[in-house]
Amino acid sequence: MIEQIRELAAKLRNTFVSGEFQKRYTDGDKKDQIQVKTHNNRVVEKKEAFPYGFYAKAKNGRAFVFCQGGNLDGFEIFPVQPGDNVKPPELEEGDAAIYTGEGGWIVLREAGGIEINAKASGNVTAIAENGKFYFGNGSKNICELFVGLIDEIKAIVTSGGPPSHTINPATQQKLEAYKDQIKSLFMENV
Repeated sequence: MIEQIRELAAKLRNTFVSGEFQKRYTDGDKKDQIQVKTHNNRVVEKKEAFPYGFYAKAKNGRAFVFCQGGNLDGFEIFPVQPGDNVKPPELEEGDAAIYTGEGGWIVLREAGGIEINAKASGNVTAIAENGKFYFGNGSKNICELFVGLIDEIKAIVTSGGPPSHTINPATQQKLEAYKDQIKSLFMENV
């Protein structure tokens, strides 16, 4: 009886096994499989078990291996958890994110907003929130460019022969109304 209890306890203890990501196979018979070294130094290889609609290729981190009945011969490898050097984006309760170890991310806000940060040359950011859009690269954004363009058009002064002229007041009002429409569609900053 005691031996059966010990066997049952070992199976329960070995139902979930933690391990360290070792490598990912990129070609051959094992393409897209990963190698994980468990806490007890056993090496297992298999494709990660991702939920429908999600897929990732981790470079490092910890993995959890689910062993059916505590038997490592029938196992599934759950997605690799990021290492300590990977910082996910800031989230509020109810938010969800997809992110990379290099700083790129997509955040789905429970309140309805979507934020995209493409960590690449120029740091392109696209955000949709409260019916407005933000598109920028860290130093300029579309709203600033449009508003600046309209202000420059409004300030046009002619030169040459007859006295200098400016744009008539009615046209300036139309341009100001157009600028307000742009500001109602695009965010000026994030």
